[in-house]
Amino acid sequence: MLLTDFAKRYANRVGASPGYLEQLLCFTKRLDWQVEEITTDKVDAYLSRALTNRAPQTVANHRRYLTTLMKEAKRLGLNGCISDGFRRVKVPRPVPRALSRAEIRLAVEAARATPGHFRDLKKADFLVAWFLTAYALGMRAGDLIDIRWDQIRGRKIYRGQNKTSTPHVALLTDEALAACKVLPKRQRVFGDFAAQNTIEQWVKECMTRAGLDATTKFLRRSAATYAKVMGKSPKAVLGHLTDGLAEKHYVDALLYEEEMGINQEPLPSVLS
Repeated sequence: MLLTDFAKRYANRVGASPGYLEQLLCFTKRLDWQVEEITTDKVDAYLSRALTNRAPQTVANHRRYLTTLMKEAKRLGLNGCISDGFRRVKVPRPVPRALSRAEIRLAVEAARATPGHFRDLKKADFLVAWFLTAYALGMRAGDLIDIRWDQIRGRKIYRGQNKTSTPHVALLTDEALAACKVLPKRQRVFGDFAAQNTIEQWVKECMTRAGLDATTKFLRRSAATYAKVMGKSPKAVLGHLTDGLAEKHYVDALLYEEEMGINQEPLPSVLS
């Protein structure tokens, strides 16, 4: 059985989310492997080759996919190579970079100055609402796209996350909610105006005009960082299930120290 077909069968059995299935199939389609013929040496050789031209985090993800699938193959009696384990892939600890509130204000100011319309939508209004909402909710871009008005109750939004299918409650700021209400009313707050790649292009262009090298993901990191500044749980704000993931991948330690006034004085000088 082809690895891709096996991945589909596995995803159906465990009820994988559409996002996870898409990632799994995108990966397995590049490997023309029969499940029954996969060996530890074959997987290790692939991972070693991949490390020469791909980021360690990407290769680590590939290792995780293969480990998951081969555990399933062992459970079904199709292949037992997972018993030997696959080679390790070391991933450098990330150094998250978030936008400060001052930088977010620069992005919003650039958004307000954005000319043009997209059908009945002022691009300026859309970008202002997108930036303020992305920061307030800390959601992934794919989740922001799918927010519906019927999921918003007061200042709170309650919906399932696309990546994990787990329900998540997030809190809108007054300024974000007000900016969203300026937009023409559709079923979805953002997603009925343009495709995600188009929106991300608008975001990138606007960030560049603001003098920032940033994407929507930077605002997710800002949400995690300022949640910690306020004494909240970054994990809870982002809707993570895994302990430590938000701290490791999303909290900007430098921005946190700046906001908290921590570690501001250098050590005593040696030469004076």
